[in-house]
Amino acid sequence: MDKITRKSFVGPGLLLAVMLLAGVAGFADRAPAHALTNCTVSNLTVDSEEARFLTLINNYRAQNGLAQLKMSTNLNRAASWMVVDLATKNYFSHTDSLGRSPSTRAQNCGYPGGAGENLAAGTYRDTAQEAFDAWKASSGHNANMLNSSYKMIGIARYYGSSSTYGWYWATDFGLIDDGTGGTSGGTGGGTTATPAPSSPASISSPAPGTRLPGASSTFSWNAVSGGLEYFFYAGTSTGSNNIVGRSTGTSTSTSVTNLPTNGSTVYVRLWTRFSTGWQYRDSTYLAATTTSSGGTTTTAKASLTSPAPGSQLSSTTATFNWTAGSGALE
Repeated sequence: MDKITRKSFVGPGLLLAVMLLAGVAGFADRAPAHALTNCTVSNLTVDSEEARFLTLINNYRAQNGLAQLKMSTNLNRAASWMVVDLATKNYFSHTDSLGRSPSTRAQNCGYPGGAGENLAAGTYRDTAQEAFDAWKASSGHNANMLNSSYKMIGIARYYGSSSTYGWYWATDFGLIDDGTGGTSGGTGGGTTATPAPSSPASISSPAPGTRLPGASSTFSWNAVSGGLEYFFYAGTSTGSNNIVGRSTGTSTSTSVTNLPTNGSTVYVRLWTRFSTGWQYRDSTYLAATTTSSGGTTTTAKASLTSPAPGSQLSSTTATFNWTAGSGALE
């Protein structure tokens, strides 16, 4: 059974929709939660047709000189949640029943960034080849499959016996390698929050909320239990990485040399990768203020760096450290 909507049909019995991820420098629609949220999936297996689709798309990308996509556990979880939601609640849209975009849904499911998405639905479209051929024949969907910036993919299909279109397919595409193996996928769904196994790392030095010493600063944090990798963002707005965005591996510090010196707010996001996916904590700082008068350059006053302001002192004796302001006399 088919229904004509504003979205286009490609071939008999198949409804398609495409959502492309705009831009490759950052990730839009980041979720503020530190745990998997509204992303319970009851069956995290990859069936033979989902595995077949990965082979089809990677062969297609190879024919066009593009790198292979790797399966992401987190994107598989997002796609799996979506196809069940589409079928059981009988709708067809990139905006899910909770009002989330593909990017927000991907982050709620543990992926550390936004997502592009292809959707398909059709009564007789159960195989990977049928979904692949339909998307290949549609310019927008084909553009997603041949986007050279994508590194990861999530793949899921689901059959809803009482739904309008029967079979539902979703593929979610991501720009960042989240370090997961893609062993989860398949079908499932739900709307309850799943708690995280551990808390993500947080910046300890410089102390959050303080003024940075100048255009350069070293940011440090403590290793956390279960942390497999850390990824550091600094930017001029919440969650952005237009100043710096880099993996530090398992290192618990990183130096930044191009910080602003105009007194503005600097936004830092520290990602921690666990076996279940990425989580983050945010911190803000005030940039140093540099002014020139009579040929003399001065910066803002010094600020305490350790012990971290607000922390509990460990004994009756403590050594306090602070940044040195340029031009400070005492």
